[in-house]
Amino acid sequence: MYSGFYTLASGILTRQNEIDVLGNNITNVKTPGYKTDRVETSAFEMELMVRMENGEPTVLGDGVGQVSSIIQDIHTIMDPGIIKQTNRELDIAINGDGFFNIRTADGQLAITKNGNFDLDNEGYLVLNGVGRVLGQNGEIYIGESGFTVNPNGAVTSANGNYIDALLINKPAEGVRAEKIENSAFVVQNPGDLVAAESYTVLQGALESSNVDINTELTKLIEAQRSFQLYSSAMQIIDQMDQNASSKIASV
Repeated sequence: MYSGFYTLASGILTRQNEIDVLGNNITNVKTPGYKTDRVETSAFEMELMVRMENGEPTVLGDGVGQVSSIIQDIHTIMDPGIIKQTNRELDIAINGDGFFNIRTADGQLAITKNGNFDLDNEGYLVLNGVGRVLGQNGEIYIGESGFTVNPNGAVTSANGNYIDALLINKPAEGVRAEKIENSAFVVQNPGDLVAAESYTVLQGALESSNVDINTELTKLIEAQRSFQLYSSAMQIIDQMDQNASSKIASV
């Protein structure tokens, strides 16, 4: 009976986490550069019944085979989103495999496809909630005047003076980065990044999220129904356990 509770409880927790992840995807459907998350699960192996004899475990045989799932990982799908024209000077998109580099407020290095930039009070190009945008020579200072960005990422002022070039790179093969707010990913080691090889920078445009709202809603409905089934099954087992306890007590 308790193994049944354990199996169902693991299923409920997994489905609840999946619902949370899917809900977050749906919430960020209009967040520029957002990348879809997926919950990856793994199945429990069949349990073995054991006992201790002289300090050593002895296998008695197979227990009740229980197939359930636990969260193994949350995987981010890095497929590109559609690039849309905005005609806003501070919006910048990368068409290709490169990422913008951001120095966070606490000095960490972050990368992102979200080019929905602004200027802070000091005139630096920033991604709100994350930090300042980096160029080849450090944080990019724009000041109060306008600026232009060419397809190679070179930034020039309104009067044509060269400011810097956007620092654009990508994670090395196999490197994992931690997702933070506003579609950014923290990189633990700058050496985990390598030069992007094929890209074009577009000013006045943004890369949209890669969330497919129809897919997410379908998966959300499936996860909610699965959650309800697990919950109903647990209530049935709980009722059976109470009935069994009452009958034993009456003997």
